Amino acid sequence: MKGRFILAIAAGAALLFSDAAEAQQAGALELGAIGGFAVYDSEVGIESAPFVGGRLGIFVMPNVLLEGQWTYGEPDLTDQPGWQGREFISHELYQARLVYTHWLGESMGLLLGAGYTQDNYSRVRNVAARGGGPAGLLGLRYRWSDLISFRLEGTAYHVSEDLEAHVAPRPQTLNLGIQAGASVTFRDREVETIVELPAPPPDTVMVTEEVAPPLPEASPTQICLSTGENVTVYVTPQGDTLVGEQRVRVDQLGPGMGFAGEYAADRQWFIADTPITLTQTVSNIEQDLEYVKSGGEIGLDCANVVRVGEYDGIPLFADVGAEVPYETLYVPVTPGVWQPYQTDLAAVRG
Repeated sequence: MKGRFILAIAAGAALLFSDAAEAQQAGALELGAIGGFAVYDSEVGIESAPFVGGRLGIFVMPNVLLEGQWTYGEPDLTDQPGWQGREFISHELYQARLVYTHWLGESMGLLLGAGYTQDNYSRVRNVAARGGGPAGLLGLRYRWSDLISFRLEGTAYHVSEDLEAHVAPRPQTLNLGIQAGASVTFRDREVETIVELPAPPPDTVMVTEEVAPPLPEASPTQICLSTGENVTVYVTPQGDTLVGEQRVRVDQLGPGMGFAGEYAADRQWFIADTPITLTQTVSNIEQDLEYVKSGGEIGLDCANVVRVGEYDGIPLFADVGAEVPYETLYVPVTPGVWQPYQTDLAAVRG
């Protein structure tokens, strides 16, 4: 017994100081040394006792280990003395199982295992016969480095009843245990090859300057709007009217764009040359004076006229300083274009 414990301690030391292995991968081997404490079913006839052992496994998948385990203990007999005066017996346990590691973090993982266990009671005894059955494992793995990890586990295995077993009938039993150990993982070393790639070519950035087309040739001129304000427009040699910084032709203005104010060009009374009226006070009497078109359309400077009223929503203007009653009114036809209207002042004054 003493010799077996010395071997177990030596195996554990070899694991802790070994540097021949690296992190686990499929095909890697794991070698471990363990120690623990077994709690036997009362039907077996032996007391709970410590044990030592070892295990060897291979990773069939990165997190799935197929392992075999052997442990040895010398539990005391429950009823002493036993056969030929024995006080304890030798107990060996052989286990084969699959162990899955579910990582809870970078270093800590949950162990779940299942497999088959066979026990063997040796030396002269008067306890249950050897037998086997399904087994389970639940524990934790702590990965100290890519080479070394530590495991703490609880185990259980069930042995079915066999009343005809040799030496002594075997009752149905459920044996428990707790064990801890250190493991080292062996795998083929990977050769890391560093390939230096040529530096990528610098990005090509195309810088372009967008040059606006030259503005069309035109002469600035002032036109008077129906709002009473002068605005600057440009007139080309061909007579086209251009507006805005980009000198856009008036007939190219989009919907919703145009000059401010109201104009008479599309009013039916203007098209039909119908006289218009403006209410004015003459000799302290308000009169609706009638005005008719007089001459052709003209241009005006807004500085020379003033708004004096409106007709059908169209503003009416007269010369600055003109006295009531006004002899001439100016009707805005289109922006910058005006139509004079006159009345017969002799008839008005009698």
